[in-house]
Amino acid sequence: MIGTLARYVGRRYLETFGAAFAAVFLLIFLVDLVEQLRRSAGGDAGFGEVFALAALHAPSLMLEVLPFLALLATVACFARLARSSELVVTRAAGVSVWRLILPAVVAAALIGTLAFSLLNPVASGLLARFETLEARYIRDRTSLLSVSENGLWLRQSGDEGQSVIHALRTNADGTRLRDVTVFRFDARDRLTGRLAAGRAVLEPGRWVLHDVARWSFAAADDAAEAGEGDEPAPTAEPLDRLALPTALTREQILESFASPATISYWSLPGFIEALEAAGFSAARHRMHWQSQTALPALLAAMVLIGAAFSMRHARFGGLGVMALGALGSGLGYFFLANLTQAFGASGMISAPLAAWIPPTAMAMLAVGLLLHLEDG
Repeated sequence: MIGTLARYVGRRYLETFGAAFAAVFLLIFLVDLVEQLRRSAGGDAGFGEVFALAALHAPSLMLEVLPFLALLATVACFARLARSSELVVTRAAGVSVWRLILPAVVAAALIGTLAFSLLNPVASGLLARFETLEARYIRDRTSLLSVSENGLWLRQSGDEGQSVIHALRTNADGTRLRDVTVFRFDARDRLTGRLAAGRAVLEPGRWVLHDVARWSFAAADDAAEAGEGDEPAPTAEPLDRLALPTALTREQILESFASPATISYWSLPGFIEALEAAGFSAARHRMHWQSQTALPALLAAMVLIGAAFSMRHARFGGLGVMALGALGSGLGYFFLANLTQAFGASGMISAPLAAWIPPTAMAMLAVGLLLHLEDG
């Protein structure tokens, strides 16, 4: 009997969750479509491009509202069971409230596991594409910075062409670079020069390079075009100090980082290592990775909260008040999660602690409510 009941409750919860997921996904897509239409007004993007932007953005938004969705599905599922008197019958048969809730808790934990292991990689890839198209159609800017195992790569544009800057190490905000190499290109994308510097410091309107060696390839290129093959190879010109004009600011450099949500859960550990090897702080990315890891526990805690507020029989009344209580608990979770994530992303507290405080607090609150309402 217990096995049949567990399968029945688990199936009802999954059906309710699936219906809620589809409804909320459609709602989020339509709202975001209207927002993208507003933002792109007067631009070059047509309806097809805006529609694609909304479609690419929706999966990542669904990941953000997944805890609230689990709470909503739990309230709807157990409220239906209460209205049909199925809860009363099972309780009268001697089944405890904990056995009734357990299938839904397990189902929610499985959904959370699938969310960070399968949905997260898909949503992160779509979000990365969304940000690329958004920069093209709405923000009208391109990515400036990338971090790899080989260090930091930075691109900037100027009146004379583009410069690509490579540094092995940097400080936390990208304004002080070490072991710097600069490749300079003209307006025709020809390599015109190379700079090697021990360090570079970002000042208003310029990079100041120290202990510089400069190579110029413009003369060699002109000689090659003129058919003079005996032009000697360029030699390094040592300089103590050199100013390289730039329009970059500290804020632009920091904003050029890929947000943690655009990186797959499985790729984040490697990206964090590369980020820290380059000298940047990876607290924000560690916080995101830990919060995704805690997602199964969080969804299970939200099921407990929803069950505590919805397992009251309909004839006792007060279902509206209980639903408001569940809604208030969900809002309380989002406030607590935003607070702890802000502390974790800033490095004030460790990322694992910040990520696991919300699900632990919600689970403790739910267990206390269930003990009071059902067994008290």
